[in-house]
Amino acid sequence: MNTRALSALLTASLGCLLVVAGCAKPSSPGGTTCASGQTDCNGQCINLTGSDPQNCGACGKTCGAGSTCQSGSCVCGTGQISCTSGCVPSDNNNCGQCGRVCSGGQVCSGGNCSSSGCVGGETMCTAGCANLTNDTANCGSCGNRCPSGATCVSSGCVCSSPLMLCGAACVDTNTSNAHCGGCNRACNGTCTNGSCTTTSGQGGTTGTAGTTGTAGTTGTAGTTGAGGRGGTTGTAGNTAGTTGTGGRGGTTGTAGSTAGTTGTGGRGGTTGTGGGAGGCMNTDTSKINLDASGYVCNNTWGIKGAWYCYSDGADSTISCKGSDNKGMGAIPWNAGSTAMCLSGTMGTGSGSYAGIGFKVNSGPPGDTAAPGTWNASSLVGFAITLKTGASNRGTGGMILNLEYPTTNDMDPNTKDAPGITVPGVPTSGTITYNALFADAVLANNANNRKSVDSANLTDVKIAFFPDSISHTYDFCITSIVPLMTAPNPVVASGNYGPTWNNQQPQAVNGINGYAVQSAPFPQNGNPMTMQVMVPSGGGVGFTYSAGGSFQAPNNGPGAFPAIISGWGPGHDGIQFYGPYKQAKTIGSLQSITSNWSFTMGASGNAVYDLWFGNSATPAVPNAELMIWIGNKDKMPIGFGTACGSAFNGRTPYCGTNGTGERVVSYWVNTGTNGSPVSNFDVLSYVKDAASHGYAGLSNNSYMIGLQTGFEVYSGSGWTTSSYTVNIQ
Repeated sequence: MNTRALSALLTASLGCLLVVAGCAKPSSPGGTTCASGQTDCNGQCINLTGSDPQNCGACGKTCGAGSTCQSGSCVCGTGQISCTSGCVPSDNNNCGQCGRVCSGGQVCSGGNCSSSGCVGGETMCTAGCANLTNDTANCGSCGNRCPSGATCVSSGCVCSSPLMLCGAACVDTNTSNAHCGGCNRACNGTCTNGSCTTTSGQGGTTGTAGTTGTAGTTGTAGTTGAGGRGGTTGTAGNTAGTTGTGGRGGTTGTAGSTAGTTGTGGRGGTTGTGGGAGGCMNTDTSKINLDASGYVCNNTWGIKGAWYCYSDGADSTISCKGSDNKGMGAIPWNAGSTAMCLSGTMGTGSGSYAGIGFKVNSGPPGDTAAPGTWNASSLVGFAITLKTGASNRGTGGMILNLEYPTTNDMDPNTKDAPGITVPGVPTSGTITYNALFADAVLANNANNRKSVDSANLTDVKIAFFPDSISHTYDFCITSIVPLMTAPNPVVASGNYGPTWNNQQPQAVNGINGYAVQSAPFPQNGNPMTMQVMVPSGGGVGFTYSAGGSFQAPNNGPGAFPAIISGWGPGHDGIQFYGPYKQAKTIGSLQSITSNWSFTMGASGNAVYDLWFGNSATPAVPNAELMIWIGNKDKMPIGFGTACGSAFNGRTPYCGTNGTGERVVSYWVNTGTNGSPVSNFDVLSYVKDAASHGYAGLSNNSYMIGLQTGFEVYSGSGWTTSSYTVNIQ
């Protein structure tokens, strides 16, 4: 790692010490000290009038499965009713009210016994009808009961805010000693607001009592011993002996701040403040610290390393200069934004690059020892929160790559590492990206396919690369949180990040199992804007608008903005996005069903575009199958003479595409709107093509990926408002 200047600063606040009664609420003599509004429940500070389903209204009072705690009272979830035994499903045994039994062939539907079966939107389960999208007793499937504290949202169990799903239970990570600040983060003291504080301090472990040290009002360190201990209201000795340990704070005192030559910094007493050690400024072990020292340290996970930034050196406006104008020794701390920040202009040259990040196993900035690796296999990724810098530029319409370098997952030529590509940083507010290891790919890399080797992690970093246009940026990292479990959902509903306008090909990924590509066809890209979104019912969507001077070369489309499942992006990618990571033969595929609502722009079409290879991981595909759903005004490749009979109202035309692959297009006539489609059977077209040998397809051909979107010739407002696909 490049050397960096070392900066250390230790602050201690004694406000609460001077007015203890106004800051804390001891629940019992000698018990845990809790904040106002909280109660000591067996060593945990709990808001009994909040939402903790394990302590709802009283310590140890639990809410049953499928119910939540609201303002200190257990409330039954959708699909359940409150009976004397607690919350029970509204089913054939308790249909709409306790004890009402449906008999004589009747079923419980909508809270009433019915002889007509289930109403629309319901599914027949063993004990009656259920709406699998919101029934807490049958969430997503019959009999799948949500745990205590969770509700069923879009067929998935979701813990009510601020609870988090840890294992099979919803817990309040603000107060749970077993899950303090996140799942499986044990706290041996008191968990308050997600931070762990210990109830008593202790001195260092390597020092020995000095021969002349005495405790006094301002205790004095011995010649070779430990610093003196402070009196009742005094201050511990400031400096330890030659081989000793920093002094311990008194009852209301402050621990010594400086360790001896081979000792360690002192730790605070009951209400004291621990001293600094080795340049570490972090006193909150539940967080990855961001501060002026540039040293990540003293956290629950054992991550320690130096923050850094870097660039190619060509940008004279970049904030990260260092001793070599490329970031040597620079710490990207911005005191005005109280965050790690980077600003500048990303150029258009092929050699342009810049980035910001931190090592996960190294010394502080300036340390000359070689950085090591850190085993992150207990994590699933990191939540990274970003905001705009002081100039309110964000990332200037540029995408970012959140990368996870390891010792063996980097591209040997570009030195890129697997990560997720995100839409960037908005010009106002903050954005949090949950960057999961499982979603990480080598973005836009057509030569190498690598996954994250989490057992040998070396860095967490943000990298960005040149485009056909320059992007002026100014953004900051405000929070880094290691994730023990994947959030549900990974991406919340609404717009996913800001609008982005990279003209070169890009694919934003990690969006609840999908990626979204821009896929321009001209070599230098195409002007456009793109906004990715997540519908409230799940899935993914986007809006694509062609910009000025948009080109559609060789009488073909100018771009193919689309949603990727499996292989991609575009024609030249080899990455696999989402859960479809292993290609299957046509003969082994069981189903491909999809829902798609869209609006087309001025000129072009809407298609399911499937790609095939002779192996599961071909260097390039050898066949393409297109199912046209909507068509403004275009004809398919090979138009003129059909290569077979119409299938489900679509006529197959066969030919060779511009990149040399054989293609079959199931075409619909011009002027067809086509939207929406529901439970569309994609696989039936694949089977039909294989049965006739269209495009050389057979049951032994491998389906490597599906890209669903628009062949854009011109116009704005090409919108997928909702899309899902299930490949089995």
